[in-house]
Amino acid sequence: MRNLVLIGVACLAIATVVAAQNSAVPAPGNSLSVEQVSLDDVGIVEGHISLINDVDVSAQEPGVLTTLHFLEGETVEKGQLLADLDNSDAMVRLEEAGLNHEVAIKEATNDINVKASDSAAKVAQAEVEESEAVNAESPGSIPATKLRRERLTAERSMLQVDVARLEFDISGITARVRGQQVKAAENSLERRSIKAPLAGVIERRYKEIGEWVALGEPICQVVRMDRLRVEGFLSSRDHPPVLVLGRPVTVRLKDKQLSAKLEKLVNRKLEFSGKISFVSNLIQAGGEYQVWADIDNVAIGSQWILRPGTPVELVVQFDNGT
Repeated sequence: MRNLVLIGVACLAIATVVAAQNSAVPAPGNSLSVEQVSLDDVGIVEGHISLINDVDVSAQEPGVLTTLHFLEGETVEKGQLLADLDNSDAMVRLEEAGLNHEVAIKEATNDINVKASDSAAKVAQAEVEESEAVNAESPGSIPATKLRRERLTAERSMLQVDVARLEFDISGITARVRGQQVKAAENSLERRSIKAPLAGVIERRYKEIGEWVALGEPICQVVRMDRLRVEGFLSSRDHPPVLVLGRPVTVRLKDKQLSAKLEKLVNRKLEFSGKISFVSNLIQAGGEYQVWADIDNVAIGSQWILRPGTPVELVVQFDNGT
């Protein structure tokens, strides 16, 4: 009897544990809400600054570098002229294309061949009609061979009108083709003027004046400094990745002494705000995963405070607290 009681108690305990485990597992298709997960209010991690946009500005045409319009460290705007390649050949091709276009336009607007062919056809047809009228009044006055020859000439003249009209239409198309060739020559000339693809700072120069630049070879590097990216790693145990995207971030310089000096210069507290815009799907060996946020930089004169590689602290907020 005692053994039966012990067995009953053990079964009851096992059933209680199983029921508790089943209640903790969400039903298929359901997701946990933020309120069901306990998170630290703030996550502070070390991070670093990196570039969002950096471009090696390359040559779109081969040629000799003739002019540089920048210095390293100079701020440039999008579309600003940076360098020129030798364009003497391109200028000649553009002039040639322009002259060919002018000739084609004159041919396309001159229908004298159509008019001449039409007049010749009318004369030939009139000769046939005149010969036929003479033969009608005096049969045999015009030999049959001559009449056939006149009819053939009239028919050929009518076909010549069609040929002239076709050539006139083709000359119009040719004029448009020559116009496109002018545009192509203009584009080729324009591509020899190297312009900045984005607003930023000239970080590096790869070529000197007088050097040959091949197609696609970089001339300089432009980096965007007004908006940067801060990267760091969060613990997947303390901050589940599914709850991190879009969280507010405050970025501070890791070097407190440097931060204090800079705050005196700008007369404000150096904190940069943003939101988590990327959460990595890969968990590292230590249980951490990468996140980043984009932030606006601050300049003192022409020099930017945050620079790629700067060590910083990321303060990730997980509620409305500070």
